[in-house]
Amino acid sequence: MAKLVDARDLKSLDLGHAGSIPAARTTPRLEASLTLDLPLLPDRTCGECVECCRFIPLDLPELAKPTGMLCAYCVDGAGCAVHAIRPQTCRTWFCVWRIVELSDDWRPDRSGIIVRPDGLTTGEITLYVVRETEFLRSDAFFETLASWREQGLSLAISVPGPIGTLPVRAVVTDYLGPALEAGDRPMFDLLLANVLMSLGGHPFEPDGVQPRFAVPGAPPVAV
Repeated sequence: MAKLVDARDLKSLDLGHAGSIPAARTTPRLEASLTLDLPLLPDRTCGECVECCRFIPLDLPELAKPTGMLCAYCVDGAGCAVHAIRPQTCRTWFCVWRIVELSDDWRPDRSGIIVRPDGLTTGEITLYVVRETEFLRSDAFFETLASWREQGLSLAISVPGPIGTLPVRAVVTDYLGPALEAGDRPMFDLLLANVLMSLGGHPFEPDGVQPRFAVPGAPPVAV
């Protein structure tokens, strides 16, 4: 079972209450410039996964892309076309799948989940559910979350809105925790569906990022 050692995470507001659906809140604009110096797992690569190049906003002098927009330098299903000269932020931002021993099923393009690294400073895990997949209803997903809960970690779920809008997020520890602790998969599946439906119905705010692709040495791109 995946275990997070030396878990560190950003301070978060716990919105969950047992028996009630957690209230959704707009996620503060946490751009990919927020990076953590964490060791990567050896021999693990992103492969064909480009989900962070799509769903994580960037607002750098040389590269800016709204939330949910695939970077113009990225080839869908292949990777970065300017990998050798990519900005420093792109060199240091990695999802938790690159950092923690999770199965290949957790790779974001397969699971539909980006486990955010900015959830590794105060013991809180943020699952950025960019699309709903069967993995959300799998034993592997349930057992991993149960293990994290057993370790005392807080759990948050975030979902994206339309391209160019900030995602919304809620801490769901109190809401999902009892089902995880009891090993009650049917109840967990129902509660998770309620959370995703509630988050998806929350108003989404514009992220204010204007596309800009001017990486030095890169060929011009059309936006």
